[in-house]
Amino acid sequence: MKPDICTSISCESFGCDYCRECSHAIFLGEGKDRNGKFWKFEFNQRLGVTFLRKDDEPMLRQPSEKSPAWDVFNEWKKEFDKT
Repeated sequence: MKPDICTSISCESFGCDYCRECSHAIFLGEGKDRNGKFWKFEFNQRLGVTFLRKDDEPMLRQPSEKSPAWDVFNEWKKEFDKT
């Protein structure tokens, strides 16, 4: 899986298998929780997940571990891990 965002100037030098694990690879995800609320996030293998506002900027207050946002992320992550 190629990253949605690449911050490396030499990304194509190593191929996709390298990109997935590298710190420059950022993957975007989204989905609705059980209450119908829409969540967007970005994920980096080394830095973890950051939930985003509608304008794609990081939320000032990230959802707590009890938030249904994590269910959305965890479902996405299961699919991510399969690819």
